Amino acid sequence: MTGIPRWVMLAIGAGLLLAGFAVHMGWLRDPSLARADYVGTIDVSAADAKLYRAVPFEWRVTSNAGSFTGNDTAFVRIDNSAERTTVCGWLKLDKGGNSIRATRWLSEARLTAGDLKLSALFIAPVDKAPGDGLNAGCLRLDEPNARPAADTPLKFEGNPVRE
Repeated sequence: MTGIPRWVMLAIGAGLLLAGFAVHMGWLRDPSLARADYVGTIDVSAADAKLYRAVPFEWRVTSNAGSFTGNDTAFVRIDNSAERTTVCGWLKLDKGGNSIRATRWLSEARLTAGDLKLSALFIAPVDKAPGDGLNAGCLRLDEPNARPAADTPLKFEGNPVRE
């Protein structure tokens, strides 16, 4: 009886283990995404909220209970005032379960800012109003030459996600 040699099975197992570790450590990244790091949250005052742009999007989530779609709006700001560009944003949790589904979709979506694509995972879900303790999530672009204009077109895109 001929089969796959034991050493081939061990090599395949070791390769899968190494690939899983590389993904976990972030060594394998989507090459279409701009390199950026999540830097935390910032307090958004009522005056600062005027600098954020409304970016509407349509989300799609599937689960054992069925498929759900909806529309929501995230608020995003591009800040080029520092050495490296910072992008901050929030999503208001004002639609009950649909807001949670929109947040789930955003966790795997991409934000297109001009010719840059960023992971939308930085968008912070909030239940407060600007000036009343609202904190926007922020990421900083690693590439010093990546400086999209503050008014560059913004768009969210992504595939349906599993709830």
